[in-house]
Amino acid sequence: MNLALIQKSRKNIVLSTVLVLFLVVHIGIVSSIILQKHPIISPLHNDSSRIDRGADFYAVYHAGSNLRRGIDPYANNPDGVTPYWYPFRYLPIVAIAAQLLTFMTPLTAYIVWIIILEALLAVLLITLWGHINDWRVRSVVVGLLLISSPYFLELYMGQFTFASIALCCLAFMLPAGQPLFCASVLMKPFTTAALPALVRERRYWGHGVSAILCIILLSVPYFINHPDQGRVFISTNFFVTGGLDTGNYGFVRLLHLLASSYDVTIILKHWDRFIGILRFVLLAVTALIVLFARRKVIAVSIPALLLAHFLTYQHVWEHHMSGVCVLGAVLVTAPERQKWFTSAVLFSLLLLAMPTPFSVLYSTKNPRVLEPAMQWPSYASYLIVLPKVVPTIILFLSSVIYICHDGFISPSDTVCAEPNR
Repeated sequence: MNLALIQKSRKNIVLSTVLVLFLVVHIGIVSSIILQKHPIISPLHNDSSRIDRGADFYAVYHAGSNLRRGIDPYANNPDGVTPYWYPFRYLPIVAIAAQLLTFMTPLTAYIVWIIILEALLAVLLITLWGHINDWRVRSVVVGLLLISSPYFLELYMGQFTFASIALCCLAFMLPAGQPLFCASVLMKPFTTAALPALVRERRYWGHGVSAILCIILLSVPYFINHPDQGRVFISTNFFVTGGLDTGNYGFVRLLHLLASSYDVTIILKHWDRFIGILRFVLLAVTALIVLFARRKVIAVSIPALLLAHFLTYQHVWEHHMSGVCVLGAVLVTAPERQKWFTSAVLFSLLLLAMPTPFSVLYSTKNPRVLEPAMQWPSYASYLIVLPKVVPTIILFLSSVIYICHDGFISPSDTVCAEPNR
């Protein structure tokens, strides 16, 4: 017995040491992102090697700056303050809130946003630590999230995907979850894909209703008064086209590569319709599975629905994988996990957290090249995309299999059934 305790103590010491080392690495990389225009991660990603630091964050800063001066936040006009930016594509409430940031310099506001993301990551890690029942699994999950390459890219870009998904998941793991879920959907409305999971349990109806009301009350009146801006928002977010280039790491990008490689003309000719049907079918089928499955574990249902979104959305960039990592981490909080399920999730998290071979393939290091893949051998694009697409598919299939384990119930019993844990 004493020998077993000694061995367990040694393992705990080793794991604690590794986690401390990961934390040190994490702090070092984040410091590099904050202090250096070209941080240590720059060569690892398409976006960090070819796009200036904070470009996505400055889209929000620019929108807030415009709104303060009574200008359309979706306009692409120079404001004399924001150094560079991508077009603003979020709800107007984000631009309204961003006006507070414009009282700081763009760089200072960007650093403040990084600090906020770091604080949110800390809350997420602490919460996951308390919700994962196996100390070995939680150590691996926390360690991988600390050194997640997509998360560092998220910081570099000043993005919001990690924050939106983290808030969505924390909303069902912490008390007072309604404001967290509302903040998630206002930040990035795609988390409304989680709504079918809320329908299954009465205790979460308030989350869904309040989130929908927030979107309606804080967006519809604004767009009624500014219909042109409403059309821009809808076309940008719901009728996406293009973007199937080196920076795209989604399943849709993989399908396009396959269709192009094998010259599947009928798919390429009707691409938008094909993807539209695929998206509708996968989201609808996943929603039906969640609604009518006998096993209802919200820690699995929500990731399944959001993973269905990522698998079918055309504009999936590498930084989006920071959010997919969060979904994978939440999956291992599910009760009664089988070994294959835990192993599949941890394997997927490992692939997602690691950098792709981009830095090796992008040998020219010339940011003026608009499409680096044009200079690569035909197989190279698959080497970039597969390490992110394959684990996303594994996570999705694992979550669906878990949900379907106990079979299904009739539609009349979906709300009345007792929670399955």
